[in-house]
Amino acid sequence: MSDVKYSAKQSYELGLSREEYERIRFSGVLGRYRYRAEQNAVSALVAQLPKGIEVADCPCGNGRWWPLLATRAKRIIALDVSPGMRSYAADEAKRFDIDIDVREGDAESLDMDDGSVDYTFSHALTKHLPIPVQYKVLAEFARVARSGVICSFGIFSHLTYEIWRRRKLEESYPTFIEELNWMAAEAGLVVRNMRRCTTPLGVEYSVYFE
Repeated sequence: MSDVKYSAKQSYELGLSREEYERIRFSGVLGRYRYRAEQNAVSALVAQLPKGIEVADCPCGNGRWWPLLATRAKRIIALDVSPGMRSYAADEAKRFDIDIDVREGDAESLDMDDGSVDYTFSHALTKHLPIPVQYKVLAEFARVARSGVICSFGIFSHLTYEIWRRRKLEESYPTFIEELNWMAAEAGLVVRNMRRCTTPLGVEYSVYFE
C-alpha cells in the first residue's frame, strides 16, 4: 500500500453496476460523444494486441471491457479492490466462453508473480491517483506483464492545463507527456501509441506501453 492518502479508493469500493455506471457517465449528447470516443480509442489499441493472450484487467469493475478484451484474450485475470464489484463481475464472467478468473486485487500491490500475464489492461483508474501512486501502479502493471500495458492516463496540453487549473478539480491528477515518459521509463516501458478517449477539451488518453 502507498503512504499517499487519497479518498478515491474508498469511494470506489461502493461500486456501480454496468448499467448504472453507463447511465450516469454517458447520458445526454455529450455523454454519448464521450462514450463513442472512449470505445474507439480503446478498441484501436486492443486491436494491436495478438490473439490468444492472457490479460490482467485491473480494476475490472463491472467487466465492461471484457467483450472487447475477449476478442484477443484466451484468459482474463480480473482484479478489483471492491467486494461489490467483484461479486457483480463474478456473475458477469459466466456469460463468456473464455476463462475469467475474478480475484481481489489492489493495483498498488498486485498479488501476482512477475511476468505472469502477457498484458495488463486498466482504464479510468490513474486519473484518480496522485502522481506518486501513478508511478507505483504503472510499475506494478509492468512487473506482472511480459509484453506490455494498455492503461489510460490524464495527459495535459497547454490548453487543457489552463482549463483544468481554472476549474480547480479535486482528486484529478493529469500529467504532462514528459512525466508520463519518465513514469514509463522507471517501469521499464516505452510509450508506443496513444489515443484520446474523451472530448477534444478532455485530458484522458488510452496509452499502449511496451
